[in-house]
Amino acid sequence: MTTAVQERQQQQTFVAPRVNIMEHPETVTLEAELPGVPKDQVDVQVKDNELTITGRRVHTEEGQLRAGERTRADFRRVFTLSRAIDQEKVDAHMENGLLTVTLYKKESMRPRKIEIK
Repeated sequence: MTTAVQERQQQQTFVAPRVNIMEHPETVTLEAELPGVPKDQVDVQVKDNELTITGRRVHTEEGQLRAGERTRADFRRVFTLSRAIDQEKVDAHMENGLLTVTLYKKESMRPRKIEIK
């Protein structure tokens, strides 16, 4: 797991959506799979060096359930952010069941090219 973002284990039971974390020179991108979850049921918060993603799957099916493999539980993931992340600059976007959270590194933590004289 990247050093810029680490997951914190939960005590309460939630479904944990699958997540990919990619580190780039200036950002860290987190992608969470949330199929069938409307974006108004997803909450993304950054507080005290933690990124928390919570939400609820909305089920509107009618009729008697004969087989069920999809969980109806709420979901939650908590990630501890390193000091390299600028907590004031976080973007979130959701499209087709994929939540993308972009975390920006602090300017002082970004690689910079040094000119040779």
